[in-house]
Amino acid sequence: MFFKQMLDGVNGCASYIIGCTVEGQAAVIDPLQALGADEYILEAADRGLKVRYVIDTHVHADHVSAARELAEKTGAQLMMGAKTRAEYAFHPLKEGDRIRIGHVEIEVWETPGHTPESISLLVKDRTRTDEEPWFVLTGDSLLVGDVARPDLVLDEGQEEIERRAATLYRTLHEKFLSLPDTVEVYPGHFGASTCGGQRLNEKACSTIGFERRYNEALQQKDLEAFERYVMENLRPQPENYKAIKRRNLGLEVPSST
Repeated sequence: MFFKQMLDGVNGCASYIIGCTVEGQAAVIDPLQALGADEYILEAADRGLKVRYVIDTHVHADHVSAARELAEKTGAQLMMGAKTRAEYAFHPLKEGDRIRIGHVEIEVWETPGHTPESISLLVKDRTRTDEEPWFVLTGDSLLVGDVARPDLVLDEGQEEIERRAATLYRTLHEKFLSLPDTVEVYPGHFGASTCGGQRLNEKACSTIGFERRYNEALQQKDLEAFERYVMENLRPQPENYKAIKRRNLGLEVPSST
């Protein structure tokens, strides 16, 4: 299996290439316009891989996605969570769906909370084991030292923020904390990102075991304590996040100037 993080350190955004060198195919997850679609194409080509799938784990609020451009340039299948309300065509992914690229198996988890459509991807290298995932791409749900923020809504208001916080609590405890400690964690954000809270770490990877033990958000004793902790530790919201979300949904056409 070929696996590479593609990072934007300025904005604290992470994207990923996963491929099988035997099959010569790859999936790109959460591609960043800041890096450009061509960067992913060239990186994959250097390894003898053709991009077959492009997956956005959710509708991003802090950066413009390169997913549509990358899919158009490569002829890859564009995929997003089934609950995404985008104005363009994509293949909907739901709980339990599996994407196979040679010896690599990617299982889809629906992990709402940060957004209703958020998904995470459990990745197995079947040459290593069929028993457990090697790592999980958590999108903006579980971060290193922190968790996702639930307040980046468009026009839904406070009730929706509270609903998302409660959903995120369940997602973290019922999904991610059910995984073995050895599973590696690769999030969509790190460091300077405004999509996490004040505890967000500069490291762009971790393990379930380390987060289970040291992530303060996961130590909160109940939902009420969790909601209070998350809301009290928020960073300022991303600049122009509503416009960015609308653009990523296909609701706004970028200016030509």
